[in-house]
Amino acid sequence: MTGTLSLILDSADAPTYYSYIYYNYAFWENHLKQKDKLRQRMALALSEIFVISVNSDLGGMGRAVASYYDLFMKHACGNYKDLLQGFALHPSMGYYLSHLNNPKEIPSENIHHDENFAREIMQLFTIGLYELNPDGSRKLDPAGNPIPTYDQADIKELAKVFTGLSFSGVVPNMYVDTAFFGVNFYIGDFLLPMKMYNEWHEPGTKKLADDYVIPDGQPGMKDIQDAIDHLFNHPNTGPFICKQLIQRLVKSNPSSHYVKRVADVFADDGSGVRGNFEAVLKAILLDPEARDCEWLEDPANGQLREPITRYTHFASATNPEQYYGRYWNASIDYLNNVGQIPLASPTVFNFFLPTYAPLGQIKEMDLVGPEFQIHNSRTSIGYLNMVNFWAVYNYLLYSWTENDPPTSINLDEFKKYAREPETLINKLDMLLTYGNLSDRTRKIIAEAVEELVIGDYREDRVRLALYLISISPDFAIIK
Repeated sequence: MTGTLSLILDSADAPTYYSYIYYNYAFWENHLKQKDKLRQRMALALSEIFVISVNSDLGGMGRAVASYYDLFMKHACGNYKDLLQGFALHPSMGYYLSHLNNPKEIPSENIHHDENFAREIMQLFTIGLYELNPDGSRKLDPAGNPIPTYDQADIKELAKVFTGLSFSGVVPNMYVDTAFFGVNFYIGDFLLPMKMYNEWHEPGTKKLADDYVIPDGQPGMKDIQDAIDHLFNHPNTGPFICKQLIQRLVKSNPSSHYVKRVADVFADDGSGVRGNFEAVLKAILLDPEARDCEWLEDPANGQLREPITRYTHFASATNPEQYYGRYWNASIDYLNNVGQIPLASPTVFNFFLPTYAPLGQIKEMDLVGPEFQIHNSRTSIGYLNMVNFWAVYNYLLYSWTENDPPTSINLDEFKKYAREPETLINKLDMLLTYGNLSDRTRKIIAEAVEELVIGDYREDRVRLALYLISISPDFAIIK
């Protein structure tokens, strides 16, 4: 694995307390300098399933957010169980879903354990709301109704498991030298996994979903390991997680056969290992449904690219210039205009739901289009404005650090193709739309570019072509 976001921040000598803008700096520095684009793409996909957000007090804890994102970089090609354990014990998740400093029940003092993380680890991170077949379709009871995977009693029991966790260290401060249960959010060390304080862990047996029983008398951390084992091995987990990964990486509406093929690899990578993300990633990207050209004409194929992947793709393709040897990008204007940057979703349910279907043909065909949930009259115009900043005004990346100039695209590689509009468009088509630019879009761009013949027309042609391709449906929709 290449350098982590936390290490990038260390090398930048970022302060202990700083806003998430420094995390954004590290994200872009990593994206544009490192070669492991597939690992980074998988990490982004995972971050949209196992969600925390800077739209909380974590917005002032950039190092904590960077450390959390490093989990996805570390485990993107590792094992799902290790990731599950990692984020369950990460203080950022502990704070966001409130199982950090979650005490055992003391009824006489009206102290009760929090159920938030217990609910979401089942609903969003492992087994989902309803029992699934291996192909991701819902199982139905004799009356034709979906079968819930858990109920409120199961949430209460699982919540008992995630009690007794708190910071295992503190950052330098004027109050305490060592961590303890209940230590303040602002002095706890977010870079270390949470520690179990058994005196604050709920004692007794815990009866989880599917009548799985965690016995009495175990250390609290063993209770957590048993609960994670149970959720990891649940038959729902493979199809539930794999379908979402397909939606993030390939297409919004995978067939049930596609989901089952990938879920089968999740269950067993061929050598008896369950949850092998490297094998799952290969299964997703090398599946016939992801690669065979016959699927290009299927009206249910493809997806609307989410705004952040359009931005990262454009930046990578245009070979931006470095200033001071770094690619720092605050990304705040992009978030405000387009509604998405990594780890900034409005809620734990991500920027969009995997089941979202916009009104119109998609809904009428009983399909989904998750990314359309943040594509609206405001964000669509906002995206056009942002592309104009990148391509025309040459503000591709910018930091809020004093004296840092904006990072601009490097036009030299493209200007040598600009004398012939068709040659220029062919080059940009391969870089930005993978050779799928439609004849209609190509004609519109060629006619517009051809009219630029005055002054430094080659640079103007490149900028206009970049702008028009990047706002086209051919760039926004990937098949």
